[in-house]
Amino acid sequence: MIRKIFLATKNQAKIQRFKNLLNQAGLNVEINTPGDFGLENIDPEENGKDLAENAEIKARAYFGKVSIPILSNDTGFWVENEGLIDTPKRAGLNGKDEKSLTEKEVSEALLKFWKNIAKKHGGKVNAAWMEEFVLLKPDGKKRVARSKREVILTNREFGTPHIQMPIRSLYISKTTNKPAIQHTKEEEFIELKPIINALKKILSE
Repeated sequence: MIRKIFLATKNQAKIQRFKNLLNQAGLNVEINTPGDFGLENIDPEENGKDLAENAEIKARAYFGKVSIPILSNDTGFWVENEGLIDTPKRAGLNGKDEKSLTEKEVSEALLKFWKNIAKKHGGKVNAAWMEEFVLLKPDGKKRVARSKREVILTNREFGTPHIQMPIRSLYISKTTNKPAIQHTKEEEFIELKPIINALKKILSE
């Protein structure tokens, strides 16, 4: 099992998410970020043909700058009869500059966007979180893993939307048959099992 990785992001929410997932998976992995190496955050153009290529682009942006395995990921949200929305936040903001908006305004815009998609399909529609992981080793070899979490997207709020993840208040997990926002910690672990399994796979020696 790989015990030390470089996470190709300075996004604190994303870093904390990975730490939580690794902890839930029982994986004792030390996470390093650009700040730990005195590196500037690199935001490469994600022009790959799919999520896996975009994840690799983000990892390769740091290749040669650190001497430990680099982990990166890319996430999309698939909706039946809509296809994969590979940049959910960008799609939700519809061209608006995120930097010109408050966190609350961004959250409200995303919530409205997802509600409208569900409304377009009668108030609920099959959907899924799609996630691709790439681990780039110092010798240039890579390992990939993917996860898929099936949900039902609705236009109903099942609880108070989280300001950083408003969509979570709108969907029902097909794994637990329960609104994600109402999950206990145990149910959340069950819902996130595909991601945890992907991380276990990609970090195994």
